[in-house]
Amino acid sequence: MGFPVMGADPGVEGGLAILRGDGTIVHLRAFQPSMTRADMNNALRLAAQILRAEGGNVAFLEKVGHRPTDGGQGGFTFGRVYGWIEIGLTAHGIVVKDVYPQMWQAKLDCMTAGNKNVSKRKAMELWPHEKWTHAVADAALIAEYGRRRLML
Repeated sequence: MGFPVMGADPGVEGGLAILRGDGTIVHLRAFQPSMTRADMNNALRLAAQILRAEGGNVAFLEKVGHRPTDGGQGGFTFGRVYGWIEIGLTAHGIVVKDVYPQMWQAKLDCMTAGNKNVSKRKAMELWPHEKWTHAVADAALIAEYGRRRLML
């Protein structure tokens, strides 16, 4: 058995996921482009409460930069959301660990090369009874990577 863990895929179309130590999903939350700072704080507060109630306190946050195709405003928005997640989780008592996409994708055998359908298929394989979106599939896989890493 492992440790409960959170995974977070930053970005306005990302999300977060919480897994129990046995890998079952406890909580999924997609981020929306319309989310305000207050909305994000509420989502992070709830997620931190759920994670702590499960006995965990670690979140793995995907460490990526903006893509050149995002443009200046897109890069700024991405960075702002990334910061909200990192600071918000820390403020709510969660230990945040960075993980690069290549790391979690390689360990879970789902190298996407930017194709989110690859990670969505992997999430469907691991948790076939969930209804998957691109936003939460990556977050769940990041959490699964973290869960496996904490078991070492």
